[in-house]
Order: sequence, then C-alpha cells, then structure tokens
Amino acid sequence: MKNFKNKGFTLIELLIVIVILGILAAALLSAINPLEQIRKAQDTSKKSDAAELLNAMERYFTTFQYYPSGDDSAPNGDLSATPSAADGLADVETDLELTNEVKPEFFDRSNLSKLYVSVDGSDLVHICFEPESSTFTQLAVIGVHCPNAATACICVPSE
Repeated sequence: MKNFKNKGFTLIELLIVIVILGILAAALLSAINPLEQIRKAQDTSKKSDAAELLNAMERYFTTFQYYPSGDDSAPNGDLSATPSAADGLADVETDLELTNEVKPEFFDRSNLSKLYVSVDGSDLVHICFEPESSTFTQLAVIGVHCPNAATACICVPSE
C-alpha cells in the first residue's frame, strides 16, 4: 500500500477558509467608519429626546394653556427668557415631572444638556441641537432657533 502525502487542501478546508474570509470581509465593511456610526446614533437619540420633550411641553400647554417654565416670575410660562438647555430645561423639568408629562428618569439622559429650547414669534416652541455626524450635518440648517447664528442645527419641529 502506498503512503499518500497530503499535497493539497481538501474541499472542506477550502470551504472553511472561504467562509472565514467572507465573515471577515462583512465585518470589515460594516466597521469602515464606526465613529461616524456612533455619532449618527447619538444624533438620532438627541432628535428622539427633543421630540419627546417637545411632545411633553405641548401636552402641558394643552392642559394649562401656557408652556412650563418652572419660574413663577415668568408670565404664563414665557420660555423666551430661557433659550438654552442650561437655563430652560432645568426650569421646565420641575413642571413636567410634577404633572407626570415625562418620567423623572427622562431628565437623567446625557443628551438633554445638548438641546436648546426657543420660541418663535408665533409662540411655537422649537428644540434644537447641533449635529455631530456628517449625515445629520448635511440635513442641518442655519436658522433663528440655533443657539449660535453661525452654526447649523437640527430643530424639532423642523424649520
């Protein structure tokens, strides 16, 4: 009986290598720009949080006929004096939590510090943020509701 030496690969070995290379190629294609994907997810989360906050403020307005301000000196919930997250959301938080428009955990989200509240001339509330991803930056517009007039932002509702 002759001893055959392995001079090549078996069909099973070749198939395993091809499958492994396919998996690695798919993983590489999905991870080409992971930082952009993370930024896009963060921007999507900010937009979702802005919409949720706006809905809570609108529900509050429907009930009390003025927007929440958390400030007793602000007449009828005037938000024009609270254009940024640092001022406006801290004041609004108390009113929205007391009326159960949002859960208390909502205000623990890190995205809320990047949202800006503003009111236009027709008393329509806009909640805006500056996008971090290139996808959202392409959708952003320079508007009167942006915190900085020179930068573009995304607003809910859109301008």
